[in-house]
Amino acid sequence: MRSMRCANILVIVACLIGAVRAASDNSTISVERPTIVAAVFKYNPSKVAAGVAGGLYSIASICLFMRLFMNKAWWGLCLPIASTFMSIGFFMRIPMAMNPNSLAIFMVQQLLTLLPPAAYLAFNYILYGRFIVNCVERRYSWIKPEKVARYFVMSDITTFLIQGGGGGLEASTNTTSEKLGSNILLAGLVLQTLSFALFMVLVAHVWHGILRDGFITRQEPWGPILWILMFSSTAYMIRCIYRVIELGQGTGGYLLTHEIYFYLLDSLPLLIGICTYIIYWPTKYLEASVKPTNEMTEQH
Repeated sequence: MRSMRCANILVIVACLIGAVRAASDNSTISVERPTIVAAVFKYNPSKVAAGVAGGLYSIASICLFMRLFMNKAWWGLCLPIASTFMSIGFFMRIPMAMNPNSLAIFMVQQLLTLLPPAAYLAFNYILYGRFIVNCVERRYSWIKPEKVARYFVMSDITTFLIQGGGGGLEASTNTTSEKLGSNILLAGLVLQTLSFALFMVLVAHVWHGILRDGFITRQEPWGPILWILMFSSTAYMIRCIYRVIELGQGTGGYLLTHEIYFYLLDSLPLLIGICTYIIYWPTKYLEASVKPTNEMTEQH
């Protein structure tokens, strides 16, 4: 798993370098060469917005760490750690705005805002498996609950690799290769979105099966887990769809060139999704729901 994470990081670094080079190559027509930030974003990042976003994510991180340590739920450590890195990523937008030609600052900022969401999704995958194993019968899940996290994390890594290949081609000075790279990059992002959509279908299938068997979720100690899983996943899906549309519009697209949408359709949905677990930390419901084998069948 550690090697997979390293490969994931290297792919995203390659993508970012490719994007910066592509943006720089496309800007050579101008008499005055634009900065890295201007070439990529086409706007000057707001330092105030970055500070506010960084502050909110920092508060969320502290709350999540408190929840985790109070419940000793070490399996969920990926969520507060990822939120902490994302808060640093937002704070890094401040020096990025002040030093728009610093490639190092730009790369660190991009990595710290692009990588953490993958950990948010992984937390949901892990929670799904624990919910099936501890709370309901395994027959409700299409996939073995112990393998759900592994399969979907592998899917995310595969789509990142596809996006990395597309990003490399997109950096080419050849028009045909650049267009092909853009299409491959978009395809990778679409596949990633479809993969997460499949996970949401998996959750919905479990929910439907439970209701079909006569369970009233609001009366079960594990009931809130289904709600928070679906709610947070919906928030993350909004961000995924936004990313697909943003990339589909191209480098000069409306969404990419207007910072407000980055915060409203990317950062805010992610923040809402992780804050759900501050209010409803799942360990409480998991521990209260552990039942002996076949007990559910006997009761219903």
